[in-house]
Amino acid sequence: MGTIKTLSTYNTDVCNSWGMRQDTKPITCTFEEVLKFAISEKAKLIVKPSQGKFWYIKGIKTTKTYTEIKNQLDINITSKYKENSKTWLLDYV
Repeated sequence: MGTIKTLSTYNTDVCNSWGMRQDTKPITCTFEEVLKFAISEKAKLIVKPSQGKFWYIKGIKTTKTYTEIKNQLDINITSKYKENSKTWLLDYV
């Protein structure tokens, strides 16, 4: 399992899969269960939408860098994509 260097929280989403491979887990899973899965897959994002039946684990085996994803999240915070979703951005050692 990987080691997380940082875990940042955002009140937005990256808007769809944004060209990154993604997986889902039922919304009934705990954050800890989803985080464990995300780390095992070296995913870069965990999204809990404001509505819906699934957690979205995004950025699995992606070519997008941490900085590219962070910049997109920063842009989305001030754009029409801002919503009640919670997104966690993971950076690994």
